[in-house]
Amino acid sequence: MKHEKDQVKLLKLIFTLNWEDPEMDRMALGIKPGDTLMTITSGGCNTLGFLLQDPSEIHTVDINPSQSYVIELKIAAMKCLEYKEFIGFTGLCPIEDRLAIYNRFRNRLSNGAAAFWDNNAAVIKKGFLLNGRYETFVKLVSGFVRMIEGNRRVNDLFIERDPEDQKSFAHREWDTARTRFIFNAFFNKFILARRGLKADYFTFDDGSNTFAESFFRRFRKVIMDVPVKNNYFLHLYLKGYYRSLQEVPDYLMEGNFITIKSRLDRIKIVTMDAQNWLPQIPSDFIDCFALSNICELMSLDDTFKLFSEVIRTARNESRISFRNLIIPREVPESLHNIIVKDIELTNKIFNADRSFVYSKVAAYRVMK
Repeated sequence: MKHEKDQVKLLKLIFTLNWEDPEMDRMALGIKPGDTLMTITSGGCNTLGFLLQDPSEIHTVDINPSQSYVIELKIAAMKCLEYKEFIGFTGLCPIEDRLAIYNRFRNRLSNGAAAFWDNNAAVIKKGFLLNGRYETFVKLVSGFVRMIEGNRRVNDLFIERDPEDQKSFAHREWDTARTRFIFNAFFNKFILARRGLKADYFTFDDGSNTFAESFFRRFRKVIMDVPVKNNYFLHLYLKGYYRSLQEVPDYLMEGNFITIKSRLDRIKIVTMDAQNWLPQIPSDFIDCFALSNICELMSLDDTFKLFSEVIRTARNESRISFRNLIIPREVPESLHNIIVKDIELTNKIFNADRSFVYSKVAAYRVMK
């Protein structure tokens, strides 16, 4: 197995958003006031949103420096700006001269982050949110979807229906050869490899013959079985933007802004491989682990080492949210007596997950 550094283009801005459903993480983690969290940074949305549960601190970890720079930018902007100006700066609303706004808080950034965003001034100018490599790809896909499926069919999918009517509509209008063609065209290993992952990453066995087939199955499940209301992930994939400022990640909602802003100093940004960071952390230190899409890039031996460190650093009855994208990974069997899967909760969050990217969403407890 190649090391993660060989798999991901580390200095590219891959994500400006989280594509993990934070509501499922909250259910899995049961965050309580005063808890200490470890998260995987990605776009930083979920890490910021978890501040609403009043943790004492969040250690947000990512091997990719550009992902650390994304959350640095969000934190610095939130500290300096009021809500409406912040939303305009992100690109979700029109605003004049984003570069001038950026220069007002540039000195709050680390030297690395400032240099990175100085070199990406064009992204700042048009609004950085929705302009990572993957988000740009999603906007391209959404345009193609609307061209092939038609605006009426796309808009009709977001009409609220009772569960049976939603399932019937989705089956009739979207479980089609036409929709499968879209997935085959865009969600194959060669296209996705150009968006940040090498083609040899897409070696998997989840019952599908191709990633496109696997992804289509998840898409079909979410449009049939998960309410469309407030599913901003689905709206991004099919429309390329958020439907409204009421259907966005928590940190982008006006009613949450002041609370999150007041707690931003509780976030500790770590640019490091998680399996190298955890050995530096004291024993019995962490209450909640949000682990997303990291173990499938590790060997089985490295996966064992990671979860051994999770056990060491976890407090008794710590909670874990664990996701895989494609390659099957599980907590090593020899650790099952300590890291115990909550089967009922796992089934609940997997079936309710609004983001259909991940093949696995699971909940565990550490019983020491």
